[in-house]
Amino acid sequence: MKTNKLTITVLAIAMSLAAGAQTSFDAAKLYEEELNGTARYVGMGGAMGALGSDVSVISHNPAGIGTYRNSDINFSISSFGTSVNTDPLATKASPLFANGRTFYSHNFKSDLNLAFDNFAAVFSGFDDDNYLNFGISYRKLQNMDRNLDYVDAFNDVDGYEVWREYKDHQRNKIHSWDFNLSCNLSDLVYFGWTVGVLSTDTWSEGYFYDYYAEGKHPDFPGGLDYTAVDKMNQADGSGWNMSFGTIIRPIQALRLGVAIKTPTYFKQHLEYADYLYAVEGNQKDGSKFSNYVNYKYSSPWSLDLSAGLTFGIGDVNCALGGEYERHFTQRSSLSIGNTRLESQGAVDYKDFSVLKVGTELNIKNLSLRGGYNYRESMFNADSYPYLYDTDFNGWGFDDNGDKVVGRTDFQIDRLGKTHYFTGGIGYCSTPDGDGTQFYVDLAYVHGLRNSIVNVNEYIEDVDVNYNYKSDKVLLTFGWNF
Repeated sequence: MKTNKLTITVLAIAMSLAAGAQTSFDAAKLYEEELNGTARYVGMGGAMGALGSDVSVISHNPAGIGTYRNSDINFSISSFGTSVNTDPLATKASPLFANGRTFYSHNFKSDLNLAFDNFAAVFSGFDDDNYLNFGISYRKLQNMDRNLDYVDAFNDVDGYEVWREYKDHQRNKIHSWDFNLSCNLSDLVYFGWTVGVLSTDTWSEGYFYDYYAEGKHPDFPGGLDYTAVDKMNQADGSGWNMSFGTIIRPIQALRLGVAIKTPTYFKQHLEYADYLYAVEGNQKDGSKFSNYVNYKYSSPWSLDLSAGLTFGIGDVNCALGGEYERHFTQRSSLSIGNTRLESQGAVDYKDFSVLKVGTELNIKNLSLRGGYNYRESMFNADSYPYLYDTDFNGWGFDDNGDKVVGRTDFQIDRLGKTHYFTGGIGYCSTPDGDGTQFYVDLAYVHGLRNSIVNVNEYIEDVDVNYNYKSDKVLLTFGWNF
């Protein structure tokens, strides 16, 4: 086979060292948080840190639980669907051409899924004008299911056409239990403290095929699989964090909030398996290569600043909320045992911000809501998987005792900006003789997440922009008593 030796070497290195294992890229999966919670919270874009009186603020500003004057129990269910496609759209029927290669992607749409999103309870006790509240909340921080299917074709250094296909199916599920203690001082100052306990389950599987098609190379008229591999990564673990917050009410209509959250300290167990069918043009028998690693990830500190304004005219009351979060991502870290991995973690990240705005209009027993939530990317533009840490990757032996390349994730997947556009409606009954109220809230949220994917290239790398769209309808039932 007439092939450029440098090209072969570059591919082999890319296979063994540029794998997207639990590096900075996969650790970031643990820190992604979707807009989720009660339908009221989601309908207002999550901008309730200073307004409070909604259990979904429990970890963003724990003092928001201190604004409750009654006990509360609620739960939420949702129906959602997703889609993934390139931007600009590149399909098999209408491919795009860039830097000497033609590429396209299959578009994916999921079926409608049902989910139990959260359950929460707040128990309120008081002495005169001072309240001491206890809150507990379960919620899904992340419930992501995404498919990527990328195909390209280009000519190698000798002018022969090469085809490649990369496919990846990824699922991330992060669950959080939050426990809160909060209080107030005469409705002027509120304080709160929350402890969060998290469980994680991330999984991906896919394949990479790189080949000369039939009749495209004179030395291999029947075609040749140059590289062929199936791969799977699975990780699970736990984590914990704390957050502290306060809300100040300088005048009746205005609330100002500030909160800090400690890093989330994760412990993870990662297992991976690869099945190699061809490497550098040499056919393999598909023997399994597998390994595992236990590691720790310390996510960044974050600061939350919020403001809320309430006012009313007759039977109409309005609430406006704004919130700004700053995540100091460059202070995060990855480690194995007590050894910090200097080549991974913060070196690939940048500090990023989250902006939330929302409004609620109450007309007697009805409420109308709208909001917007924007999250920046946590990745540097030049971030790249670094897998020279042999505990994470490296070479190993297959079932036959033969030395093989290590893990074979091929993509660089830099999660980008995320936008959420939200709206909602709610109904709250008139209090009965005991002060008990029933409420039901409905919210709709449209999410758009940008992801820049780079499948390792023989020639000049080209980023492919993927859009991950989600649509969710959320329903919350609750009781104040």
